[in-house]
Amino acid sequence: MSKVKLGFLGVGFMGQLAHLANYAALDTCEVVALTDAKQKQAELVAKAYGVPKVYATAAEMLADPEIDAVVASQMFDNHVNIVEDVLNAGKHILTEKPLCLYPQNGKALVECAKKSGKMHMIANHKRSDPAVEYALKVIKKWQKTGEMGKMRYVRLTMPPGDWVAGAKGVNLPISTDEAYAAYTPEQMPAGFDKKFSDDYFVFVNYYIHQVNLMRYLMCEDYKLTFADKSGALLAVESKSGVSGIIEMAPYSSTDSWQESAMVCFEKGYVLITLPAPLVAQQAGTVTVFSNNEQEGVFTSPALANVSAMRNQAANFIKVINGEMMPPCDSAEGLKDLELAMDYIKFEK
Repeated sequence: MSKVKLGFLGVGFMGQLAHLANYAALDTCEVVALTDAKQKQAELVAKAYGVPKVYATAAEMLADPEIDAVVASQMFDNHVNIVEDVLNAGKHILTEKPLCLYPQNGKALVECAKKSGKMHMIANHKRSDPAVEYALKVIKKWQKTGEMGKMRYVRLTMPPGDWVAGAKGVNLPISTDEAYAAYTPEQMPAGFDKKFSDDYFVFVNYYIHQVNLMRYLMCEDYKLTFADKSGALLAVESKSGVSGIIEMAPYSSTDSWQESAMVCFEKGYVLITLPAPLVAQQAGTVTVFSNNEQEGVFTSPALANVSAMRNQAANFIKVINGEMMPPCDSAEGLKDLELAMDYIKFEK
């Protein structure tokens, strides 16, 4: 199978550390072009990574027939300005989370992906962490066999912490002092005031990963049932009646990352601990507790030293090649935004 040819739309901090560095390490794809608002920076990045073509604009890059797919590392309130152009140019696309800013505008992106016949994968990288992938296999097995009873409860915790742990002083991005090009951010829909919009922006920026991961681990849709006025937690209930909570900021940590997910069944649980998002090639850990009639047993698999970001890159190439469906597509990304909107309305 020939290598997938990629174009990069944005090679800033996240574009380099979270994405470009990982795709450049794969033997299943080739980064053939890039563009960035900072032209000098784009040229330096291209030289460092051996990317042969640097385009002045996104439109010029999208006209390149060699490119199969685009990795667009942009602010999410800029997605409405670029996603449809990429899809309509006949390219698959990966964008950072969330789908966009407001669900009202996200519906158009979902519809565009359907009409184009191209994949729009949302970079909810936690779904690609080897620990989460392993845990999901256990969860689905237990649901199918019933050996551990019914799923009863899911708990996610993500206190603020050192999310760039793996990047500090190790793989600093290439940067210049060029000014960023101005863009028109996604506009606030009618009927919302600025305070509401600001609170909503903060929530989707920081906690949309947990909103998304909850659905993945429950293996079904869910609805909001409670929102703590202090902003510390929210409670949900799945379609089949499973309870869940997301602890957003019960405390903070200055120099570490302490994120976890616990999925409880009647006779056991699966506990996942996740590393900082930019940690260098390290998967999370999984502890499985199963309690039969004789004894309780703890197991913990030895997982490959592959980060969620690297595995996400590999998964996107598999999606393009038709080897798997996206871990998260635009339609599911829309559900995340709708839940976020419900949360802010409930909290108020």
